Amino acid sequence: MARTTLDFEYGGKDYSLAYTIDVVKRLDRSGLIAEIVNGNRPLTMTEDLFKAAFEANHPTVSNRVRENILLELKEAAEDGSLLECLLEMLNEARESISPKGNVEWRMNRGDKI
Repeated sequence: MARTTLDFEYGGKDYSLAYTIDVVKRLDRSGLIAEIVNGNRPLTMTEDLFKAAFEANHPTVSNRVRENILLELKEAAEDGSLLECLLEMLNEARESISPKGNVEWRMNRGDKI
């Protein structure tokens, strides 16, 4: 499945940001995804999601450079706001690890022999 990416050029270099399954799991374990779902951290969620999106294709880019790029980006484009695009990419990666529903299961409470 092709994943959506956030592509741009900055300082003469091309960037293609995306989320991997490992990054999504790390964000979930850190509590960021729950914070977003609950509507918390509105001031920092865009920054946190943007910085994390470098991990798939540009893990060696420093946080300072990531912050500088974020400060220079336009807040919105024809595809929507930066936050909307990052959330769409995050959801796409998250859905790829959700149960597919192909295996039936049942709970055995020990009362059937």
